[in-house]
Amino acid sequence: MILFSKRNLHYTDYKWNAYLYNDPRVTGKPDDTVFTKDEGNEVIYLINKLMLMWDYRFANTGNKMEKLIHDKLPAEITRQDEVQEWLKVNLKF
Repeated sequence: MILFSKRNLHYTDYKWNAYLYNDPRVTGKPDDTVFTKDEGNEVIYLINKLMLMWDYRFANTGNKMEKLIHDKLPAEITRQDEVQEWLKVNLKF
């Protein structure tokens, strides 16, 4: 189920690379796969995955995640699982 898509993105400065169907950067569970915060497909994938895992249903929650990733994600956080943990701590409602 897609809860958050390209049309929901607040920022427009993403790169848009093509990925193979089963590329771990855009499939599966968040793990130790490298995460690129300026790659739109990776951002959308991770937001959707976390919204499903955490049972969030509204696009504005995805926007909050996107803004945190885009504006505040520390440079030393470079893996999907690290982004997940960082968002868990920093996502406030």
